[in-house]
Amino acid sequence: MKLDPKQTAFGRHETFPLRYAWLTKGFDAVLDQPDIFNEPDLAMVVLGVGRNMVSAIHYWLQAARLVEFADGQGKPTALGELLLGDDGDPYLEDEATLWILHWLLVSNAHLATGFFWFFNRYAMPRFQEEQVRAGMTEFTAAELQIERAQSTLKSDVSTLLRMYAPVADKDEDHLDSPLAQLRLIEIDGDAKARIKTYRSPRAARPFLPPVALHFALAECFADAPEQPALPVRLVLYGGDERAAPGAAFRLSEEGLMAALTQVMARWPGHYELRDTAGVHQIYRGERFADPLGTLRGYYCGAAA
Repeated sequence: MKLDPKQTAFGRHETFPLRYAWLTKGFDAVLDQPDIFNEPDLAMVVLGVGRNMVSAIHYWLQAARLVEFADGQGKPTALGELLLGDDGDPYLEDEATLWILHWLLVSNAHLATGFFWFFNRYAMPRFQEEQVRAGMTEFTAAELQIERAQSTLKSDVSTLLRMYAPVADKDEDHLDSPLAQLRLIEIDGDAKARIKTYRSPRAARPFLPPVALHFALAECFADAPEQPALPVRLVLYGGDERAAPGAAFRLSEEGLMAALTQVMARWPGHYELRDTAGVHQIYRGERFADPLGTLRGYYCGAAA
């Protein structure tokens, strides 16, 4: 999803990081009663959370692209049905699902702009929270040319770090966050320090499930149908206002090429690597599948 300065969102999670059960509970609740989020008191009972958490679940369902809302009515997206439906992985037991959800979130420049910026633009491998907030402030002012309250940006940065960085403390919100398992952000040094230092370096990440990269690449091609090929450098670092799989998954160049080799071996005919005028590029193959097809093949066993 391409970054558009006219369509951005910060701080809509009510400071609550995503929790394990929230997506499935919210998804099922919408299936049973599409307008449930129009009735906060009922939603509190059904979801078993407080009013602000109801708002957070409403937000995360949209930010992860699992449910769309129009005129107060919720409707599962095709992605949502594949991931959380009966044939998918509703309890997030497959690690590939977590990587795919991560991509769905950090590629959503419209509804999770701060998360998009951090994973696709912020390149410092070691940092403190204040540095991230300063970078996000500069991004909103210089590139988006909008003003956001410092409290809103602080909320976005704090929530992002609590959601991704493992912290052995009493932060209940964080300890129940599924995306902490990915270890894309970690505490560097003393986790009990008043001012924590974090690290989020690019690495080989041999444990990245190939289907996650396959799906992300399929989305990149679907988002630019006029392009028969994507430069490897663009996939690795970004630069065209779209999410970059290599950046989102914090892959080194060697890691991206190793993961791509696995994808091409697992799904032959979907991608080709070529040098064109000295530029290393990934081409669509003759058997190229759309993003939904890649997930349908993985979760449902259908031919992609």
